[in-house]
Amino acid sequence: MTRARGFTLLEVMVALAVFALVAAMVHATLQRHVRNAGLLENRALAGWLADNSLAELQLQGATQPGIHEDIREQGHRRWRVVQEVQATADPSLRLVKVRVSALEGNEGGAVLTGFVGVRQ
Repeated sequence: MTRARGFTLLEVMVALAVFALVAAMVHATLQRHVRNAGLLENRALAGWLADNSLAELQLQGATQPGIHEDIREQGHRRWRVVQEVQATADPSLRLVKVRVSALEGNEGGAVLTGFVGVRQ
């Protein structure tokens, strides 16, 4: 009569513990990856919106110095766009700083600075 060979209960428990530890590490890594992908998407959308806002100002010409705020939609999200227009030493140019931030939540965002001609 031959004896059946198999794993002992202790060996099975150690194997399950190792598997659970590896699964927990993989899960944490995937969560971090998904969160980072969301942040990168928000930053990209905010950067495009800031770039578009500065390009619009360059086409239209700058307004008087001051702070101008607007709510816009980009990528099915609502964004707060703040344009800070400052005078420069050259009266025909304005320094514009565009700040874009998510209206809901505070993840992601962009700041863009450029020069814009004065509207005649």
